[in-house]
Amino acid sequence: MCKALVAGPTEFASRAGTRLTVRRRDTPGFAYAVLTLTAFLFACNHIIGRAVHGEVPPVGLSFWRWVVGILVLLPFVLRHGSERWPIYRRHWPAFALLGLFMIGSTTLVLVALSMTSAINVSLINAVQPTLTVLFAWLFLKEALSARRTVGIVCGAVGVAVMVSRADLALLASLEFQPGDFVALLAMCGFSGYALNLHRLPRGLSEVESLFAITVAGTALLLPFYLVESIVWKPVPVSTTSIGAILALALLVSVFGNLMWNAGNRMIGPARATIFINLIPVFGSVLAMIFLDERLYAYHLAGGALVGLGLYLAAVKRRASSPNGNA
Repeated sequence: MCKALVAGPTEFASRAGTRLTVRRRDTPGFAYAVLTLTAFLFACNHIIGRAVHGEVPPVGLSFWRWVVGILVLLPFVLRHGSERWPIYRRHWPAFALLGLFMIGSTTLVLVALSMTSAINVSLINAVQPTLTVLFAWLFLKEALSARRTVGIVCGAVGVAVMVSRADLALLASLEFQPGDFVALLAMCGFSGYALNLHRLPRGLSEVESLFAITVAGTALLLPFYLVESIVWKPVPVSTTSIGAILALALLVSVFGNLMWNAGNRMIGPARATIFINLIPVFGSVLAMIFLDERLYAYHLAGGALVGLGLYLAAVKRRASSPNGNA
């Protein structure tokens, strides 16, 4: 199953029965493929979260998906656990920071979906690439070229076309709710996560790094889960809740984040984040397949603008240095 997800040089598989590793060819084309598949998996996250939000409380759903993710990763890190412990102990602040950003942000998205419309969350999601590029320019001194700026604008307009159904009146009539600010905070957190991936120490595989981040973030989430369970309601034990937790844990928490981390390391956060605009594109297709929604012309127009934005913002011109900024 794992090899079917990403064939070729990247294999989420054990080598000679040892540990789960991510082997990759650090080329832009391969990074684009990895990040495109990542956006697809993240779109699955939105579809699943939206489908069960009335039955499964958001913090509990987030907590248990990450617990399952830890259990999936655990066998692959135990073999070298004693050897890696000094690295974990020395760099725990970095793992805690990344865990706060990653798990905190994914939890906030689920909370936002329970408080505001899916259209509003999708529209706010389009802000993340802009935030990441601006933060990378401010804090990491990454170049912000005119080409990349135009690409970001094209992508944002494409998302707006899709979520507004190409109706400016609908876009203008959107009313912002408290959940919208929660979603915006989540986007800031995702940007912070991408920009701080460079803090990961050397000497750990992608899986070992994700494991440490997940453990730290889940520990930080535990008090909020307990409060939600006591004050509001616990996660029900049902086919729906178990299926949603397993699907989110495997598709998004494990495979999605492994590929997101790898893609960010290969081409940098400012270029990788543009692929986030593919989430509503894939979300529309998934909704058509699984939620019996129809595909309209505005989906195609918005998707075309997102694709153009990706090309302009992420794909470098041939004259550019392989390791330089676009």
